[in-house]
Amino acid sequence: METLLTPDKGLIIWTIVTFVCLVLVLSKVAWKPLLQALKDREDSIRRAIDEANSARQTADQLKAQYERELAQGQEKAQAILTQTQAEAQKVREQILKDAEAEAHRISEQTRRQLEEEKAKLSRDLRQQVAGLSIKTAELLLKHTMNAKEQDALIQGFMKDLDKEHH
Repeated sequence: METLLTPDKGLIIWTIVTFVCLVLVLSKVAWKPLLQALKDREDSIRRAIDEANSARQTADQLKAQYERELAQGQEKAQAILTQTQAEAQKVREQILKDAEAEAHRISEQTRRQLEEEKAKLSRDLRQQVAGLSIKTAELLLKHTMNAKEQDALIQGFMKDLDKEHH
């Protein structure tokens, strides 16, 4: 058992030589490809990070542009709404003005018609009164007038009445 605990010098030398040879072989065959693979992986990760940063910046720019366009769209919508309200108010005022003018026109037309009717009724009444007056006078005088004399008398009476009222 003691031989196991005491190292043999030849075995130590051969172990060191084998280890050095193994390190040399691995450095030539495996170490460079491993380092190259690690470098390639590091480069691809770096590119992916750069692309992600670029994509994030592009997304941020697109988001900012979208927000600007959205704000502009809201401003335009508000402007259109304000303009529409102003136009609706103008149309309302114009309708009210037109309705008021139409009511005034109808009122004036009705007033004129009433005055014309009143004048016509007044003329008709005067003619009837004149006719009745003449017939009454005729009966009183027991003198019969012919139709021509009666019309002339009525016209004269009407002219006299018109002069008195005007």
